Amino acid sequence: MMQDGRIRHIILLVLLLIGMNASADDRQMLFNDAWRFHRGELSAAMHEQYDDTHWQMVDLPHDWRMAPDSLNLIDELADTVGWYRKTFTVLPSDTGKRVLLCFERIHGRADIWVNGQLAYRAASGYVPIKMDVTPYLHAPLVNNTITIRASVAPWDRSAYRGAGVTHDTWLMKLGCVHFEEWETAIKTNRVYSRRGRWYAELLLNTLIRHAEKSAHEGDIRIRIVDPDGKNIYNESHSTWIADSTTFTTKITLRDPKSWYAETPEMYHATLYIGSSDDISDSITIPFGIITMTYSEEMGLLVNDETPLIQGSTLNYNARLTGYTAFRRAEALLVEHMQTNGYTAVRCPMGLLSEHFLTACDTLGVMVLADAFSPIHPDEDWSEQATAGNVRRFRNHPSLVMWCVADSINEAPVVSSADSHRPIVTNAMLKESVWSDERSPIGDRTPYAYQLDAERLVSSITLGISAPDTTRNDSTVWLPEVQRWTWPGYEGDTMRVNIYSRNDWVNLYLNDKFMGNAKPDKHTHQVVFYVPYTPGKIYASTNFDMRRLWRPKKPKSKIKLSGRFNDYFRLFTEGEPKHLYLSTDRTVTSYARGELCFVKIEVLDADGNILPDAEIPLTLHIRGPGLIVAAGNGHDEPSSLHSLKTYQGSALVVIRPFRAVGTIRLTVRPEGIGAKDITIKVF
Repeated sequence: MMQDGRIRHIILLVLLLIGMNASADDRQMLFNDAWRFHRGELSAAMHEQYDDTHWQMVDLPHDWRMAPDSLNLIDELADTVGWYRKTFTVLPSDTGKRVLLCFERIHGRADIWVNGQLAYRAASGYVPIKMDVTPYLHAPLVNNTITIRASVAPWDRSAYRGAGVTHDTWLMKLGCVHFEEWETAIKTNRVYSRRGRWYAELLLNTLIRHAEKSAHEGDIRIRIVDPDGKNIYNESHSTWIADSTTFTTKITLRDPKSWYAETPEMYHATLYIGSSDDISDSITIPFGIITMTYSEEMGLLVNDETPLIQGSTLNYNARLTGYTAFRRAEALLVEHMQTNGYTAVRCPMGLLSEHFLTACDTLGVMVLADAFSPIHPDEDWSEQATAGNVRRFRNHPSLVMWCVADSINEAPVVSSADSHRPIVTNAMLKESVWSDERSPIGDRTPYAYQLDAERLVSSITLGISAPDTTRNDSTVWLPEVQRWTWPGYEGDTMRVNIYSRNDWVNLYLNDKFMGNAKPDKHTHQVVFYVPYTPGKIYASTNFDMRRLWRPKKPKSKIKLSGRFNDYFRLFTEGEPKHLYLSTDRTVTSYARGELCFVKIEVLDADGNILPDAEIPLTLHIRGPGLIVAAGNGHDEPSSLHSLKTYQGSALVVIRPFRAVGTIRLTVRPEGIGAKDITIKVF
């Protein structure tokens, strides 16, 4: 009999999980495909019967002001307004459910109509929109029309030049009883030790909505999965559910794995409401076990330890994909930052996205976020936008600190929405930590080469300054480039700046030893003066591999030993001979948010990149893919099918297009042979 009881329990648990998973899958769906778009002002486009068949067909995310053919921005009113329209239906099975539209971000002012009725008006583009469209919908199986008018206000244009529905959009269908996902928070109260074992005490808080007037008792089940995929917590709680119910509980986990930048361990909590045979709603919240404090004496402490914070501010810049938050583009951005030695990034609220923070959570890049919204004439709306964004992003463990402009007006708003994180004013932060390594046109500044050595991105690097840029004041950063091609400078003295954190560096010119020296312990710099002779110049160092590892926890041990010689070489380049194409992935899926980045480089006969090459290119693509952006890091007009290299390279962004097959990109440069690259789509 006992065995039969266990079997019945297992069957009931399996049925319960099947029901829970089905509920989660039906809760929300991406709403990004098949929108129609018109650029410029219209007078009647909000009406349901308006004929939009001549409009452009686009998929979201979409940024109309940062498209490659729109970089020569015009400030007329017609250029600051864009219209979007889409039709959809609800099913008979959706009767009785609440239907919501969620826009992660519409950049600019937004007016939204449903079937010709004005349903929502947003005065700022820096806040997510969640709107209940149920009262405006037609009967099941009858087409409904969503119309959006997005306009860029002057204060938005001053901060960023793009506009449109720039982030993901979702359609949600919620039952009578459901969770408010953006009002759900999981906070680490403390991590403590007892009798030789470690424990983490969590505080979970969520908001439950009940559409009916009559209150009743309900069950909430919480299931937590650890970073290894094991179920470590599965408990039910009874609570009284009214029209709006706040549910709070404490959870204790044994042997927790804390989130550090070096070991970014992620947990997932799934909340279910309803009985075992009738799950009303479920949501899954990723979170990390992490505590954060800040004081002027100790600075930022993460899990009671001082983290290594080095990075720069993520600015409003003209990325090739504009302001759009494609999942792959955001993930690749974080990957590149980490590759370049970033352990942290300071980010304005307007550049935060779910995809960006998820990538930081996964890879272990800390985020210091400016919590306040842009200055707006309506102060109440500014506070609402700030609090809404803080609540929405507060479960991401990579977000370790909120930054505010002042502690009187903004700090209380942020604290009321998130009491877990420290709040720091701009004056309290050391701005010297946040240094941008690129000029407005994308050139690496001299400080970037020093940062490469300081952050151990590379063990040694160097830059060259021509004689007419040399100054005696070593405190001033000289114009320098990584190039050993200087026609007309033969015999002139060149300044060679070598950067390394190692004990000694050696310099060679055409295999002739030019000297060695010890880098300055503060600037990590050594300066040599050598006559320019075409050929090869390179610097070498004896590199200690163990310096790459900075353990924060004794339990995370990696044994590294030995030393090896590392070097940095520059060659005198020849004439352009061919192209080299590379991609971040040769195989990809056509899932939503996927992108492929193809880099184009101009090489000479010996395979050296030509940093001065500016060669016109023509692009042609075949197969299940579209070119969504193309550029060269230089602020000049380009198009989806023609551009030119800048500093010897260019970049093409391809979006797989809902089909299996092979994408073939062909690049035809002026004066040298064409080159192509293939990407398989599954």
